Amino acid sequence: MSDPTLFAAPNAAAHGGAAGGTLEVTFALLLVLGVIVLLAWLTRRMRRIGGGGHDRIQLLGDRVVGPKERLVLVRVGDTDILVGVAAGNVRPLHVFPVGANTAAPPAPEGQTPAMPDFRDLLMKSLGKRGAGR
Repeated sequence: MSDPTLFAAPNAAAHGGAAGGTLEVTFALLLVLGVIVLLAWLTRRMRRIGGGGHDRIQLLGDRVVGPKERLVLVRVGDTDILVGVAAGNVRPLHVFPVGANTAAPPAPEGQTPAMPDFRDLLMKSLGKRGAGR
């Protein structure tokens, strides 16, 4: 006859319990997430180092001139450049001489543009003129 212990289920304690397997999986997951966070941080850090001087390029202003077009005034070092930006196309339109005043003129004192009141705009859009005041 055959031995009954030959076909018996293996001892669970000898192969580690369910809690031990869960702990190993959790540890491995945390390790992988830690490596991902470390690589993201290193990538961002290397981009800053390799990017050079970000202070050399400044955006002075921009203006939308069409659905996909705009004008951008950029200062590179001490030179100001007016750039036209369109879908898939960027072109310098004008290079200002060094020392040219390309800053926006200051707003006149005491003359701030009056913003419309939200309540008035809502009443106007609903067709009710001057209601409630």
